[in-house]
Amino acid sequence: MSKRKVSDDRRGDCAGKRPKQAKQHLYLLLDDWERGYSVRKLDVDTFDSDAGTDLLQPRHFTEPPVARIDALHEISCSFISHGTKIFAMQPGEGKPAIAAFDTHALGLTICLWPSCRGDYVNRPLFASVAGRLFLFTDVLAEALGDPPPYDSKAPWSWTTIKARPPFFTGRVLCHALHPDGRTLFVSTGSRSRQRNCEDSPEQAGQGTFSFDAERLRWRHHGDWVGLCGERNGDGCFCACDVAPVAAEFTSAPAWKLGQDRLFRKGPQLHLGAKLLYMGDSKFCLVESVLHKEDDDRLVA
Repeated sequence: MSKRKVSDDRRGDCAGKRPKQAKQHLYLLLDDWERGYSVRKLDVDTFDSDAGTDLLQPRHFTEPPVARIDALHEISCSFISHGTKIFAMQPGEGKPAIAAFDTHALGLTICLWPSCRGDYVNRPLFASVAGRLFLFTDVLAEALGDPPPYDSKAPWSWTTIKARPPFFTGRVLCHALHPDGRTLFVSTGSRSRQRNCEDSPEQAGQGTFSFDAERLRWRHHGDWVGLCGERNGDGCFCACDVAPVAAEFTSAPAWKLGQDRLFRKGPQLHLGAKLLYMGDSKFCLVESVLHKEDDDRLVA
């Protein structure tokens, strides 16, 4: 009886255990290498969420970078994360392929150039949607196929698709992935030239659009831009209701604006910010700042 009871207790203990969650890390790309960028790995569990931003002091990295990627400093916007990989979409004209760093395998791989070979008239739009990596320019759209098997001789390549955006990609102000995983929302600024759009030809080229990655179709949702309509909302956290993806949706969703400004003092050092979803309803705000000793790029 005693042995049987011990066995039952052990089964109960095992059934009550939850699977251990994978540890979350944040990967930063820094232009601290003369030939390109260093990839730094941070443990988000060590962040002190209770410390005020005024109390945080800059600290140097104590560990070496996990990788370095050869790429031009002037076009850091050409980096895009897709799955577990970080792609350097503009490595330089003389490079034979595009490098990608795999954060899971901690190794580098390559894929072929898209057909335009980085010859962008305006800044392109890169987006990871529905498990596919998309490239949008003013004149074409391409999608990266699935990586070939390890023992395959076929290259990892792109395919041109009929999904050219109804706006100029150089005017994109912000974009976000819908919770359905297949719809990308993009807001663009006004432009004198107009383009045809399926739903609203006379207003194409400005406003907010959505892209369905399964149907490969764009839709125009009105002239509203972004989530926050407040003129003085820069630096504050903004949240909105989940927008429907129906074609009839033509107005901005209801939104709320936080009162606290989340950036550091010294706005002349501010270069930009990005809100990253870390899973389990947690977000990480990453601010890009200019080093105070780099006087050449400071704005008076």
